[in-house]
Amino acid sequence: MSRKNKISIYDRNASNDIRYRGPLSYRHLQIMGWFGISFLVLHNLIELGIMIDPNQPKWVLSLNAVAGVVSEFALPLFLFANFAILLDRKKTFKAQLLKFGGLSLLVVILFLLVTEHYILEVGTAIAGDKAGVQAQIDGYFLSRIRTGSLSFNFFVDMFLCTLLLFFLEYTPRKVFTGKKRYLFRMFALIPVVYEAGSLVIRILAYYGMISPPLIVYPLLTTKPPMSFVLFVILVLFIKIREFRFRKRGKTKQEYMEFTKTRLNSLQFSVFSSIMILVTGVIDLILLIGFSAFDIVVKNMDHPEQVKNASEQALEEMSMVSARGVTGWGIGLHSTMIFIIPIILLFSYTRNHKNPKADIAIPIGGILLAVFVGIEGLHQGILMNIPIIMNMIQESLNTYLVGGGLP
Repeated sequence: MSRKNKISIYDRNASNDIRYRGPLSYRHLQIMGWFGISFLVLHNLIELGIMIDPNQPKWVLSLNAVAGVVSEFALPLFLFANFAILLDRKKTFKAQLLKFGGLSLLVVILFLLVTEHYILEVGTAIAGDKAGVQAQIDGYFLSRIRTGSLSFNFFVDMFLCTLLLFFLEYTPRKVFTGKKRYLFRMFALIPVVYEAGSLVIRILAYYGMISPPLIVYPLLTTKPPMSFVLFVILVLFIKIREFRFRKRGKTKQEYMEFTKTRLNSLQFSVFSSIMILVTGVIDLILLIGFSAFDIVVKNMDHPEQVKNASEQALEEMSMVSARGVTGWGIGLHSTMIFIIPIILLFSYTRNHKNPKADIAIPIGGILLAVFVGIEGLHQGILMNIPIIMNMIQESLNTYLVGGGLP
């Protein structure tokens, strides 16, 4: 086609759409995401095993490293799948907000039930010291948040990202109409402030400035800060594109027709891939910068220790600080670069003939995660029986000798 006869992007619709459509749909991304959740369960179980006995076999440590990396892809894949569902109007904002809000609340309730009811009451019954058991529980979760290993309620992230897209995309029909619509758009700052607040809490806890109450932990976001920045960029990409369409005299309906084209889907995937690469590189730069900042903060009272430190000592300081900064989520977003091939093959307009089958995906995913958890726990206990039995025996001896048992 000559440049003269080339169809403008603003005139694209179903009648003159391109032929190419990515082979991967929202459903494929959800399935891969649930596999990532199963790897997250496996990763946490292996971490528990390493805590019990650091001298685990090499294949266990290697499996733990792989599980940790793969599990990082779960949330991004779910986010892009959710993007597809909302952009292609497969489900309403109301349905998605109720879904992720309800699941977030369920995780919070289960967390409090397990910690405050089962662990605290059973621990108190054994030790006879409720305050001591509560202190141990608080200390455990505080240590987890300081190392960045506390990350489990990703439904909060899904809810916040859906809420952001809702405030920027949805058109109110009753209350926030006319000029008041700008006030409605301003509500998009709510999830932004929430994300920033979660990051601040992690940083303050890392430096020992605060000890958050238990209720805070399941409400914290789990994704890296730059992942949220990426999401904001993609939302703005959608809004700017709509603004350009409307500026050229196109109606809202014409723009909606364009969003359903294969061309727009392809351009969205390409733009997303480029932004993943750009934000991933920026994330690595931030990791280096904040690691240097962390070294300065920790040695603020004794700066000569840094100036006079050997090359090996500086390298060790850098490694320790880098691990601490990744606990904030800085540097973790860079791993998303590995899912760029998946995003390039992804099309948010691809649908399936049997949409009801979508219900089976979360059910199957939960069953897989439960199976991995039960089987992983089973194998872990078998591999560490001598150590576990010694730990139980030592605890019982301590409580019996100290009069801890009633």
